[in-house]
Amino acid sequence: MKKISLVIGALLLLLLLPSAVSALGNISVSSDPVGATIYVDNENKGTTVAPSFTVTNVATGTRGVVLQLSGYMNFTASAVVTDGGTYPIVATLTPNPPAPTILSITPIDGYNNSAVTITLAGTGFVSGATVNLTKSGQANITATSVSFSSAIQIAPIFPITGKPAGIWNIVVTNPDGQSATYSSFEIKNPGTVVTLSSITPPSAVTNTTASITGLAGTNFQTSATMRLRRSGYNDIYGTVTTLSSTAITGTFNLTNQVPGPYQVCVINPSTDAVCGLTFTINAISSTANGSINVISSPSISKIFLNNVFQDYTPMTLYNITPGTYTVMVRSAGYNDYSESVSVSAGNTSYVTASLVLAPEVTTTTTTVPPTTVTTVKTTVKSTLKVPTPWPTDTPTPASPVGVLVILGAVGVGLIVLRKL
Repeated sequence: MKKISLVIGALLLLLLLPSAVSALGNISVSSDPVGATIYVDNENKGTTVAPSFTVTNVATGTRGVVLQLSGYMNFTASAVVTDGGTYPIVATLTPNPPAPTILSITPIDGYNNSAVTITLAGTGFVSGATVNLTKSGQANITATSVSFSSAIQIAPIFPITGKPAGIWNIVVTNPDGQSATYSSFEIKNPGTVVTLSSITPPSAVTNTTASITGLAGTNFQTSATMRLRRSGYNDIYGTVTTLSSTAITGTFNLTNQVPGPYQVCVINPSTDAVCGLTFTINAISSTANGSINVISSPSISKIFLNNVFQDYTPMTLYNITPGTYTVMVRSAGYNDYSESVSVSAGNTSYVTASLVLAPEVTTTTTTVPPTTVTTVKTTVKSTLKVPTPWPTDTPTPASPVGVLVILGAVGVGLIVLRKL
């Protein structure tokens, strides 16, 4: 009975004691500038104000604190909270760096049979930035490594083996999410090499539009382009009118172009330019020559000046010495067109040739019925006397008939003599 009384007393004593209270503390946070959101162990606790903001009832122990403010880099700190104590945090926020920029890349292209390292020059590159090649409809190609020389140069390595050829964008993204895009980097296929064999015409006069009626070669691909190239000068880009695997026609705008020899180049999609033929841009003659403008129907007909081939219609023939010339226009399947033209100094003469279809040549086969030819053998009695041949060593035997005739003649003669 006594033991029971002791147990009951102990229980009553425990009930009368105050309950245990969890250990809590505070964190005092100030920031420059104010207005930053306070996160304690990833939980939003409010916004900093002047002079400070106190986060109360924080469980004791080490707590992670993060301050976030738009336009500034995140501020992170650790707060050691003690029971009943207040841990101070004073934060000076750092503005975000400016967005990166990409000013140039080297090289500007690469073949899809190996990895490629691209050096990017620009500003605002931050260590830890990611670099990607992007293209609409294609998965991003992420650089396998990025070397940072400084905030103005990085060198990512891209695994482009087997990747689709074409134009890709380079995108640099800093850790703060700001990014820059550069267009464009070209992934190329090694492809089939283009060959060039001839160009017609091989020259033109500056400040005109040169009509290329035949750029011949092999392995021209769809969307191939052509240009004129000369060291120390900008390329002259051509406009392609028709294109096949072996021939290109088009024009070059030679306005304000410098006279001289240029290389003719053809560029297949995603391949390097192939150059080799020579196209000459001639200066307009300083002498007082004239010109002849020739157009025709059909067009792209051959032009002959005094029987010497010049070019294809439509074309203006420049630097023609004043005088009278015969202009002939010729096209397969049409009659030749010829016209006498007078050229005067400083003036342009005009020829409009309407070619007429040549008549078709028709071959008619006439069947002649067979004719039966009858040969009639006619014997004609000759009235010519045959001369008596001279005797030969071998006498011809006398004919019996001839002897009888002689004897008869002798007999007749004897009868006549007896009557006399």
